[in-house]
Formats: sequence, structure tokens, C-alpha cells
Amino acid sequence: MPHSARPGIVSVPVPGHREMISRLSVFLRAADSALDAWDLYADEHADLDGWPYNPDAYDDRKAERDRAVWMAFKPVREEAGVLLDAAEADLGRIPIPSVHNRWAWQLAQLRNALDQIAATRTEYRELLAAHPHASPEAKNAAVDARNAEAWSALYGWLVHGRAVLEIHTTAARTTPRLRITAFVPPPVPPASAGHTTRR
Repeated sequence: MPHSARPGIVSVPVPGHREMISRLSVFLRAADSALDAWDLYADEHADLDGWPYNPDAYDDRKAERDRAVWMAFKPVREEAGVLLDAAEADLGRIPIPSVHNRWAWQLAQLRNALDQIAATRTEYRELLAAHPHASPEAKNAAVDARNAEAWSALYGWLVHGRAVLEIHTTAARTTPRLRITAFVPPPVPPASAGHTTRR
């Protein structure tokens, strides 16, 4: 259901929002690149039914893809919730004719995906805490398992993350922004005759 634009409401900029949007754009480009490279590899190293010619090499290459996308999302992860909050707020201010019906659904998908990523990260940290003396090989295996488990949610951010950019751009174009101007105090009236000032 499209949001109704609330008349008289101005969009209050979120501190650092422009930089967050920029980091999201960087993630989307990096994830796109990693996925394109994976698709090319998979096409060349699997038969028409999708069975890899060399399963071990194929799994290693998939782990590289998962690792690349996890690392690309890292700069966005802590601020992704702020981006979603800002997008939801902007969505309520955009005039109805400019709202795409899919946006609200996409934001919900992104929030669910972010919750899954957080849960996977927590599970990984708990696993490491429970096995502080694990070998480097075991830790690497745990990293690969974490990245693989988070892949679906990260892919969701790759697919739907552009909705955040679209909402941001549309809100900037169609809604007024609150401008904060410097406060200039009124001039002090001259002292009345007969009064002296202390020095």
C-alpha cells in the first residue's frame, strides 16, 4: 500500500546520511562485480545441469564469492538500520504519485535480511567464544560457514538495496528539506539617558 504524503512535513537530514548512501552504492557495485565473476566461473566450470566438473575447486570459488560479498557489506552493516529508518521516514513524505508500490515491501525484505545477517554474525561469534583454542583451519571453516549462511540475506541486499537509493533520490527531488539557519540576535536597544554602564 503506498504511503500518504503528509503535508507540511519537511525531511530532516540524518547526520552522515550522504556518506552512508555512498557506502551502500559502493557495496552494490562490489557485490554486483563479485556475482558477475561467479556467474562467469560457474558457466565455465559446470555442465548444463549445473554439476561442477571439479566440486572441490567449485566450492572454494563459491567461498571466495561469499567472502567478497560479506567483506563488501561490512562498512554498511552497522549503519544499515539507520539507512532503512531514513528510507521509511522519507517514504512517508514522498507524494503518492511518486511512490512505487514495491518500495515498502523491499524495505521489509531488507530489514528481515539485516536481522538474518546479525543473527549469523552472533552465532559465529558465539562459536568462536566457545572454542577459543580452535585451529586456524577450524576458524577459517567457521568463517566460510558464516559467509555461506549469510549469502541469501546478503543477496537480498544486493537485489533490493537499490530501493534505498531510489527512495533517497525521489525524496530529495520531491520533498522540502529543513534548513537550519544561524540565529542572529536582535540589536540591543541603546541605554536610556541617565543610566550608566559599569566598566
